[in-house]
Formats: sequence, C-alpha cells, structure tokens
Amino acid sequence: MELQLNQSANLELLYDDPVIGQSQYGDYYLYAVRNGNGAEYSFFAPVEVHDQIKSLRKGGKVTITKLAEQKGSKIITKYDIKVKAAEVASTEIPLIIKNGNDNYYELMLQSCKEAVRIQNELGGMMDAKSLALSLFIARSKVIGNGYGC
Repeated sequence: MELQLNQSANLELLYDDPVIGQSQYGDYYLYAVRNGNGAEYSFFAPVEVHDQIKSLRKGGKVTITKLAEQKGSKIITKYDIKVKAAEVASTEIPLIIKNGNDNYYELMLQSCKEAVRIQNELGGMMDAKSLALSLFIARSKVIGNGYGC
C-alpha cells in the first residue's frame, strides 16, 4: 500500500506486530493492514510512522496522512498520525476490588486507556506506552492498591 500525498488513509492492523527486517535501504517495518473499504494490504511503515503505531495490537485503528512540507529548497515528507481510541466502557478507577485482586491490573488498564486518549488529543505527538507507564506509576504511589500497600 502506497500512501497518497495529502490523502488520509484509515487503517486497521491485522496482526499484533509488524515484520521487522533489513534491506539494502535500511530497516523496514512491514504491517498487514485493512483499509477503510475492507481491502487488505502490506504497508511498509516509515520509521516515524512505526514509532507512533508500534504499541497498537491487532484490530488497532489509525488514520495516516502523508504531507509534503517545503524547508528552504527541499521538500520534506511528514506524516500526520491519529490513533483511534478503543471503545471504553468505564473511565472510573476502582479503589478496592472485593474479589481479592491487588488492583494494580485495573490501575494499569485505566492508565493505558487514558494514555491512548491523551495521545489522540495531542495528535499522536506523545508515546502511549510512556504516558501509560507515567500515569500508572503516579497512581500506584498516590492510590496504592486499595489495601494500604
């Protein structure tokens, strides 16, 4: 699949991870994707696109727009990447789980969901993994696991 200049492509990942390798042109990141009308393609993601979508899993959706920008006498290619947030049933963080769980799972899950939302609001300029980890660490220090630990 070749991205067209100034046209958005809505893509859905068909596998959790890309095929990563090296060629005479350098490292490559090959994703299996489905576009908005259901057709399946192989997509060689540029490094800057891969860096933004590598945390997505199978079924993850992203909109990518290939842009051209003039810098002096050169034309530079840029990518506008918008990761679509998964549907979230509840945004409330439970403080005490009555079934004996330590609550860290719920804190991490909520942190990940909110990190994706933050990434989308900022146009993909932040890494969702780093955001999720930062939120989780802060919450686990403030909230703990709900059992005084």
